[in-house]
Amino acid sequence: MSRILPGVIALMAVLLTGLVHGYWTERWAPHEEPARAAARMADVPTVLGDWEGESLDTTPRLRDGIAGYLYRRYVNRQNGHAVTVALFCGRSGPMAVHTPDVCYAGGGYEVGAPVEYTLPAGSLEHPAAFRTAPFFKTSAADRSQLRIFWSWNATGQWVVPRNPRLTFARRPFLYKLYLIREMTAADEPLEADPCLEFLGLLLPELQRCLFPPSRDPV
Repeated sequence: MSRILPGVIALMAVLLTGLVHGYWTERWAPHEEPARAAARMADVPTVLGDWEGESLDTTPRLRDGIAGYLYRRYVNRQNGHAVTVALFCGRSGPMAVHTPDVCYAGGGYEVGAPVEYTLPAGSLEHPAAFRTAPFFKTSAADRSQLRIFWSWNATGQWVVPRNPRLTFARRPFLYKLYLIREMTAADEPLEADPCLEFLGLLLPELQRCLFPPSRDPV
């Protein structure tokens, strides 16, 4: 028996490792719910007040690991401000990782310190929390300065937890939202960013489309 015990312990360790890995990668998670959640993004309107949107082409890299996406550029016809919206939906594991401060840094951007910005509830049931940071490229061949907002939603509330992977681990699907805007100056004040005005129009529509009253959050 003493010679069998180490083998049993080793086997149990392998099985436990497999179970933990399967849990974190959501190997056994149902795929129907992310697909249904992704389909609801088609109802998001292309016109929001003075903002008019058009779909943008994306790349296979953006589509990896997601059930669906919405990728549009909205332009304000009154003042010309433009905001790019990237809304992704999929299983919570893939959606919880790869935040802009990591991905854009890997693409050669210098990233300012992310800060949290909370929009008052307004017409929403809850305030909406976002992280935001400036992103800069200063090479002679590619000079750009962006501000990006990002947040997650699994239940009808936009939140930015410290550990999204752990926070959303048991959710069957997850939305991730990016707002991206080209800044005209590196020292633009956050409080004056046109994205905030745009979010005031976008978020109620996302609530209506993604979490309709007839649907109870999982």
